Parts: sequence; structure tokens; C-alpha cells
Amino acid sequence: MNLKYTSPRVFFPKSINEALEMNRSESDAVFWAGGTHLSRYSENTTVINLPKNVISLGMVEELAHASRSEHSLEIGSMMSLDRLAAIGRSTLPAGLHDSIIRIGSRPMRCRATIGGHLAVKDRIGDLKPLLQLLETTVETRSLKERHSRRKALSFTRKFPIALLEEKPGLEKGELICRISIPTESWDYGTFKKVIPTEDKERFFIFTALARVEKEVLTDLRMAFSDGYTGVLRDRDVEVGMAGRPLRLNTKELESLDDAVDIITAPWDKRDYEKETAKKLVRSFMNHINR
Repeated sequence: MNLKYTSPRVFFPKSINEALEMNRSESDAVFWAGGTHLSRYSENTTVINLPKNVISLGMVEELAHASRSEHSLEIGSMMSLDRLAAIGRSTLPAGLHDSIIRIGSRPMRCRATIGGHLAVKDRIGDLKPLLQLLETTVETRSLKERHSRRKALSFTRKFPIALLEEKPGLEKGELICRISIPTESWDYGTFKKVIPTEDKERFFIFTALARVEKEVLTDLRMAFSDGYTGVLRDRDVEVGMAGRPLRLNTKELESLDDAVDIITAPWDKRDYEKETAKKLVRSFMNHINR
């Protein structure tokens, strides 16, 4: 059987501005990072269903670099997940290395990019919950039309990563260029991905960070996600836990269980996930207590 397939037009810009100009001139064009999301959900397993016009970002070198300063880790959006993991567990923020290596297979991580992972609109992905706890910011570039000018102006936007989930999210023609992760030190960090059935599309994530000083919990952050419906977090609970001596008593642990029930309330009728979430939180607190 002959398959009807029309080859797309593929553009290869060498700079961010060139990529934005191409997107402006081809209104239906789609930015192409690693292509793992498009290939994963193509109906045909032998041919990837591509848009008619594709802007490949593989030759934009300024998007593929990472640097570390005293205050932050700056990561270009075209850095592959495998290269990011190769920076090393000791250099990356707490929990980030573990979260990256749990994503797919290594060949897939060699193709997948951090920017592409964050830009997917129909799912949260594995990294956003932890990156939110780390107070990551996203930097984007786009072109804005000005009636008094013939040439569009380049516009840069920086915002907390949590805003990617809120409407309108990324605007049309807006390109993620880099992310910035504060290089704060955390004494403990964890990332757990639980797949309760054989269906790998059904999973949930628990991630947490903690600081401890002289057996006192000085800072706690934790989040849950099922990968699709949002990142679940309650900052009031986190603030309420800060300043508590470790070795939580039974009453305090039960109070924490109740808080997790409230946080995961959107997972209605998913008792396994809700109960496991409580167990994971207790396991993390026990780990801190050692």
C-alpha cells in the first residue's frame, strides 16, 4: 500500500533572530527542537507526521550552551537532556540528575532538548515539578510588530516556569531560549516517578527539597504531578513545616498526611496515587531524620 506523504519545507536558521524572522514570514511554521514529541505521537510508525513548514533549531549554536555562575545555572534551550545529565549529579541542583535519567531511554534523551520538553503544551512532563521548586525562570524571545516601523522589534520575556502552565502560556512565535536555575544549596532532594500499571502513560511524580540546620527543618518544598493536569503544591504547608525540629511526632506526621490529602484532592477516585503520595512524603521525612 502506498502512503500519501508530502515532504515539509525545512528551514535551518543559524541565529535566534533568523529563526524568529523565518517564523514571522511563515505563519504556520513550527519550531523543531529534538522532535521526540512529534515522532512519539505520529500515527504512522515509519513516517513522522510533520507540519508543512518546519524551523529546525539544530544549527543555532547560541541555544546549545550552558554556563554556571555564583548565582545560577544558565541552560540553553537546545541542550539535550543527555548532555544536561552529563554535567554531573554533584554540579546540577538537587534531584535534577535523577529526574533527567528517568525520562525515556538514553537514545531518546540524546535527541530530546530541555526547551522542547518544556514547550510541549498537552502534558506537564517530568521536569517541571522539580524546576518549579527550584524557582527556575524561563527566557523567551519573539518579534513584535510596530505600526510605525517596517521591521519588527525583538522582544525578550523572563518569567517563572510555573507560568508556562497558565494561559496563554507561550504565545505564537515565542521561542524558549534558555532557563535559569538558582544555584542555592539544598541538603536533601528527591525525585520519584511511580508507574502503577502497565500503561506507561499513567504515572505520577513526587519531588521534594529540604534544608536542615542543627536538626531543625529550615525549608521544605514539595510537589506532585500526574504529568498532564498540573503541578500540585501548597506553599502554606511548606511555610508551616519550616522551623520544626526533626523527628516529627505521630501527630505531626498525621497532620502532614492530611495536608497531602488536600494537595492531591484533584486526583479524585485515584486512591492508589493519593495513598502512595502520603507514603512517599513520609519516606522523605524519614530520610531527613536520619
